[in-house]
Amino acid sequence: MAMYDPGKLYVDPILTGFSTGYQDQTLYGERLFPITPVNTQSGRYRVYDRSNWIVFPSRREPGTIANEVRGGKWAEDTFKTHEHSLQAAVADEENQELQSQGGLANPVFGGGLGLDPHQDATELITRSLLLEHETKVAAAIRNTGNYAGGFTTALAAATKWSDYTYVTAGIVESVVSNPVKDIRAACFKIYKATGRWPNTMTIPIDALGVIEQHPRVVDRFKNFALTDPEAWKALINVPAPENFFIVDSMVNTANNIDATESIVSLWGQDVWLGLVDAQPGQKTKTFGKTFVQTYPDGSTKPTDRWREEERKSDIVRTSYKYDLKVVSDTCGFLFQTAVAAV
Repeated sequence: MAMYDPGKLYVDPILTGFSTGYQDQTLYGERLFPITPVNTQSGRYRVYDRSNWIVFPSRREPGTIANEVRGGKWAEDTFKTHEHSLQAAVADEENQELQSQGGLANPVFGGGLGLDPHQDATELITRSLLLEHETKVAAAIRNTGNYAGGFTTALAAATKWSDYTYVTAGIVESVVSNPVKDIRAACFKIYKATGRWPNTMTIPIDALGVIEQHPRVVDRFKNFALTDPEAWKALINVPAPENFFIVDSMVNTANNIDATESIVSLWGQDVWLGLVDAQPGQKTKTFGKTFVQTYPDGSTKPTDRWREEERKSDIVRTSYKYDLKVVSDTCGFLFQTAVAAV
């Protein structure tokens, strides 16, 4: 197997910039588990409790010393980043074919539009790295083991938000499920545990249409669109989530370009409500974080490029060092199977 010459290896700033900004579908992983840059592979971080809410006795009599209190109490957890890296080869023949007259350079095939096989290769590997991160975030959010007791509920039978009955002529006969009540209760649950209202909500695309048609939601949304954050204030009568995401990211679980496609939603029918603080500091209230180790050039997703003459190919490689952590198990609430599968 041919080996690259380390002396010819360099970080390509153009391809690195392309990789950093690239997305071919809307992804939510880094918005729900925001990045905290770190300069070491592993380290500790503090998980703060609410000891700063204590009212300490402060009455002081003349000639006595003031009551001395303990400093804030905290727990500790650790992160350890692991590198995720993929590479792809750009053969000389591929570049020659792209530039050849009558071939892909022809405008009919998209030629002349600045197509670059090195960018195509970078796009391919970057897409896979980002989808892997997205898959991990979705799995962490949908894992009930990442929540404190009472911060998840599995809706079943008549409690599913898709369960409501109509008689003929479209008149509602009965409504058993109640998404308005359920969401309000989850908001208060998070507030009582953290002292903050949840600021982020995700509804999977699989559930959106069903929830939109729920009689209790329809009644509240007569004059609003479901995606209007102001409407949520009217819906649940508490401070509305600032970030409202209709999560629709998908992956091909066939994991083989030659196999029949199997496109699957990463979010299923689960609805999530929680706190997301994008600030990288220590004293943040957020459900999860992505600890990202920066590379020597300061980037988080550098793309290397080198030449392997034996293969008559250029090689591009993109890397991403990170660790996903759920840092507060009371900063989120999960509604499992909020609606029936569609």
